[in-house]
Amino acid sequence: MDMDCRTSADLIARSLSGNASTQDDAQLRGHLASCPACADLERGLSATWSLLGRLPAVASKTLVPSVARPFTRRRRVWAVAAAAAAILVLAAIAVRLRTPQGSGTPQAPVAQQPPDVLPKEERQESAQVQEPPAPLEKPQVPAPVAPGPAAPETKTVQAPESPAPKPATPETPARPDPVAKSAPPETRAEEKRVVAPAAPAALPVVATIGRVEGDVLVLSGSLRLAVKAGQKLEAGASLETAKGSQVEVLFDDGTRVVLEADSLADSFQAEGGKRLTLKRGLLRARIAKQPAGEPMIFMTATAEARVLGTRLSLSVTPTATRLEVREGKVRITRRDDNASVDVSADHFVVAGKGQSLAPKPLPAKLALHETFDLPRWGGGWLQGGEANLGIRLAVENGSLSVKTLQKPAQDLGGGKMPSDAAELARKTLQNVNNVASLSRKDWPRSAWLETRQLFAFSNEVPIRIRIRDWNSHLDPDRIVWIALNHGVAGQGLSLERRGDSLQLWVEGSPAPVWKKDAAAPQEWETVELWLSKDQVVVRRNDETLYAGTHSLKIKTATLSLGSNAKMELSQDEEVRFDDVDVFLTTRAELEEVAR
Repeated sequence: MDMDCRTSADLIARSLSGNASTQDDAQLRGHLASCPACADLERGLSATWSLLGRLPAVASKTLVPSVARPFTRRRRVWAVAAAAAAILVLAAIAVRLRTPQGSGTPQAPVAQQPPDVLPKEERQESAQVQEPPAPLEKPQVPAPVAPGPAAPETKTVQAPESPAPKPATPETPARPDPVAKSAPPETRAEEKRVVAPAAPAALPVVATIGRVEGDVLVLSGSLRLAVKAGQKLEAGASLETAKGSQVEVLFDDGTRVVLEADSLADSFQAEGGKRLTLKRGLLRARIAKQPAGEPMIFMTATAEARVLGTRLSLSVTPTATRLEVREGKVRITRRDDNASVDVSADHFVVAGKGQSLAPKPLPAKLALHETFDLPRWGGGWLQGGEANLGIRLAVENGSLSVKTLQKPAQDLGGGKMPSDAAELARKTLQNVNNVASLSRKDWPRSAWLETRQLFAFSNEVPIRIRIRDWNSHLDPDRIVWIALNHGVAGQGLSLERRGDSLQLWVEGSPAPVWKKDAAAPQEWETVELWLSKDQVVVRRNDETLYAGTHSLKIKTATLSLGSNAKMELSQDEEVRFDDVDVFLTTRAELEEVAR
């Protein structure tokens, strides 16, 4: 290659950069017109130069102050970059030109090289747009201008790449965590409040529910649940009985408390001594001997009673508390002024504002008190009647149960039935249309208990019989009764329930002395029979129903209670007797209740 071809590359570079003189341009044009290889080289360099001019400015993605400075002198930087690129290309060409060729001018290789160079630069155009400074990192020409800007250019491009991981800052959605987790604590707190009422399950058990009659509720917080026999009573619980209902509370040491109808007791406790509060109504208690220093305490709105072991009854009104002591001794304290008094057996006291706290003798002496607590009635009772006729007596849940089957197990006259009973039944029922009109002694099936003890009474010391009973059905074909001198014609008296009425009969009479409708199906009722030598009074649930005279010439009597029935009923039926009391009272009391 001649000298013109060697110097053409330098002239092309100066021409493209605008540094060539008019003479240089004319000389270059003349040479390019005569040398196809140099003409192709000039076209390739011109295309490269134009592409460099189209590169867009690259803005920094981070707020680095040093990045802004290169862009203020953008034209100068790109001019330097273009010059460096051109020098690199010319250097490559110079190397090729120095390489010895086989013959003549190396037009073919020179003509083929621009297509190789152009496609590479065009394919890398997008890469250069994203990373324009990359070529500046390898300046091979020791030009004093190129290395200086190249260093800042490299830092400018690399700076955005290092902060690139910072987009991981979105991982600091730690913010959602506090926001999302702030709600759950509140939910957990609410859940704890809902579970908290279950805490009473851990409360100690103070007693067990014994017999339950009628509607009885246990109150714990806002809960009101029906009570069942055998249920455990927890500390702090309350018991409420409806009208005609009753519940028995049994403590481990044998203490027994009976909450009567329409009553409310709460705050049952056992730790440090038994304790309860009677809010309304009446309770009766038989208290086992308590440990020294741990008396059983009964609280009311007006008084406090401390018991070490006794049998008592406690009743309250809104303004006063009445305590009756049957056995032992009880100390009662009036809460109004803290005045106290000891009440001994067979005495009572009323604690109320403005009332004397002096104990008084009970107006009646208790001659009999039967609660049927034992599995069998005691030796003080005799059983009568025919068990084969389908009436059975048993002690169940603290009361005497008298169950009458729908009909006997065998027909009348069968091999196992006593012949005298069968004959009596046939004669009794012959030509009788209405069994209810028969005297009780003529009813074919009967069973009863009778006291061995005789109770003496007079006009000065009348007798008072009080019994609680409960009937499953009010059936006119069955009689429930209490009697004095049962079966002694003209010398006995009986108070009978026949269907929905109460009737007073004299033994052996063809008709009742008195009767009154008083329905009480499946409800506990208290019936009383008062008797002196001349007078008789019938009371039910503390209400006097009848008061009159009688013609009995007796001074003593036994007490019986039982049931009679016709040979066949509509269903099995039952009566229960509970708390049988016999008092020796006074004429003044009899006259008072007879009014």
